[in-house]
Amino acid sequence: MKPGDFNLADPDTFEAGPPSDYYAVLRREAPVHWNPPPESDPPSDPDDPIAIRRGFYALTKHADIVHVSCNPEIFSARVGSNLLSDPDDEPLEAMQSMLLNMDPPDHVKYRRIFQRGFTRRMVAKLEPKIRAHAERVVDGIAHKGECDFVRDLAIELPLILICELMGVPERDRGKIFEWSNALCGFDDPEMLESREAQMRAAAEVQEYSTQLAAQKRAHPDDTLISKYVHSEVNGQAITDFQLNNFFILLCVAGSETTRNATTHGMRLLCEHPEQRELLLSDLERHLPGAIEEILRFSPPVMVVRRTAMEDTEIRGVQIEMGDKLGLYYGAANRDEEVFEDPERFDITRSSNPHLTSGIGEHYCLGANLARMQLHCIFAEVLTRFPDMRVSAPPRRQRSALFDGIKEMRVRYTPEPA
Repeated sequence: MKPGDFNLADPDTFEAGPPSDYYAVLRREAPVHWNPPPESDPPSDPDDPIAIRRGFYALTKHADIVHVSCNPEIFSARVGSNLLSDPDDEPLEAMQSMLLNMDPPDHVKYRRIFQRGFTRRMVAKLEPKIRAHAERVVDGIAHKGECDFVRDLAIELPLILICELMGVPERDRGKIFEWSNALCGFDDPEMLESREAQMRAAAEVQEYSTQLAAQKRAHPDDTLISKYVHSEVNGQAITDFQLNNFFILLCVAGSETTRNATTHGMRLLCEHPEQRELLLSDLERHLPGAIEEILRFSPPVMVVRRTAMEDTEIRGVQIEMGDKLGLYYGAANRDEEVFEDPERFDITRSSNPHLTSGIGEHYCLGANLARMQLHCIFAEVLTRFPDMRVSAPPRRQRSALFDGIKEMRVRYTPEPA
């Protein structure tokens, strides 16, 4: 195997999951590797001052991804967005109003508002509620003996919680799930029938968010949306356009990523029975470390993009202004220079500086909340169903961006009726 044997822009490269062996080759032989575009990509505009070359440099070393992430003045999240593909002008404008696609100084100003609901203190206050929700979610499958772990367990807790935080009525949770799937499933025909369907979903989310914001303006409460509609940046009220796109971001980031982390967690524990038995031997002691190792081993978001704002250099490779860089978290999370025996799934790993939640100013806003959800759902599932096992090969999402699982059947000893 050599650099260039796989195209990381092709969703089919990830059919069986992230190509860990290929990542290892790149880390060793070409840590700053030029990955060509798919043949279907249009040429770049030569008159654009930030002329985006349609290919990108794939970064696979931990130190390089930290460097790029912590220097936003050189590597922009806003130009072209954080997606490797280049959106059209109208979708790009919407994406640039989201926190994860902002650069300083805007990013700091808006993050200060939005992070109020996601501090450690706020998440700690939510713990009793999260535990209660986790118990009810598991109650729903307790007597079945088998289920689809994705739809019956992994989806439910993050969806319930993010809807509660945002002020979405329980009757509308199903809508949020369908919209989230449509917006994240753009390379999977099972999840999205067409680009037109995706655009319809985006329009429906925006309309729903606008109506929800109007309700909160008229009747303020303690939900996040209510707090945001009454906030200001530089003396200016947050617009419906900004709120709409923040709502989309929370719906996706708040449900899709935690859902996939939960599913990968059960998958990994079943694939590594000795680690599972160790975890069950002392759940309270080992669960925090198990969650970090799950996040390291299988990050739900495989890659984010940055765009060079000036000519620069990484490991002797010349990077030109306008070049795209793909930051491959899963590859960095197995960097031999950072992690001892990185291909081993080890819930007792003492040093685990993985990059799954990002680093620098774009460190995941909901990381504390996600960890709390993972802790509560695994504590509940593993306490009540210690023999839960994956009973059929998981069905993966077709994507070069998300390491998602669409279906994973599990079996377990049911609780008495």
